[in-house]
Amino acid sequence: MTEIAKKTGRWKTWALVGSVALNLVLAGMLGGIVLRGGPDGGLMRAAMGSLPDELRRDMRHEARTAFRSLRRDADTHKARADLLAALRAEPFDAAAFHAGLDAAQTHLVQIGDRMQAALLARVTDMDAAERRAMADRLAHRTERLKDQRD
Repeated sequence: MTEIAKKTGRWKTWALVGSVALNLVLAGMLGGIVLRGGPDGGLMRAAMGSLPDELRRDMRHEARTAFRSLRRDADTHKARADLLAALRAEPFDAAAFHAGLDAAQTHLVQIGDRMQAALLARVTDMDAAERRAMADRLAHRTERLKDQRD
């Protein structure tokens, strides 16, 4: 292998490592939004935050449980191993690396779906007065967030 080919290969490897790091940071941010919320939050977070205190605590507990189960999931460990193997492979196996990233993203989407279903179930169980009170809190929260962005 020539010196030029080695330099080009190293650059691609470091670019890929940087891309993986960025993807992991973004995945962590998504997890943080679901669990605690970002600086301005999102609509789902605002809706969860507008729940009555007891239901909001239940949702936080469920979110923590979902993320903890992800850490123990065999598919998550396999995806991590696949990512590491793809990064260390010579030549680099972009398809294997891509598959590992897809698996990680799928897990995050599944957690989001689980939290959405839990939120829907809790709101569905509310009576009309509780839903109106939640709507008022949600309107207040989202209006305040809108003002902060402007």
